[in-house]
Amino acid sequence: MPRACHLAIACLFALGLSAQELAPETQAKFLKILLSSTGQFGFACADPGFKAKLEGNGIAVSAGFKMAWAESEPEAKALKAAGKLVIVPRLAWLKHGAGGAVAIVEEAGKPQIYVNAANVKASGMTLSDTIMKMAKPAN
Repeated sequence: MPRACHLAIACLFALGLSAQELAPETQAKFLKILLSSTGQFGFACADPGFKAKLEGNGIAVSAGFKMAWAESEPEAKALKAAGKLVIVPRLAWLKHGAGGAVAIVEEAGKPQIYVNAANVKASGMTLSDTIMKMAKPAN
């Protein structure tokens, strides 16, 4: 992975946030990093507001892409059933068969990535070793 990507990840992890959920701008930056770690260039997202944030960060958005953002637990389950690698804003959606593969959440005032390795594998995609080492397991 390029050095710039490593620096971007480190900067984003150092960013402190006071709200319970991450700001959409921060989520979009993390999604861009996740995309680059998989070699993908686009993302599926049904939420019009978040889609605009993604496109504003240079991310192509279309329903046909393999990676997808879910705004609800039922949407996460449906996207997983469609064979997508599902990114979610809540850790609980990685557990108990909810369908999420990666959660981007706020923890102790900082962004954190959690991974459900079984759901990542079920999507047929792989995440870079760097992402896997930095992420926490969703056990």
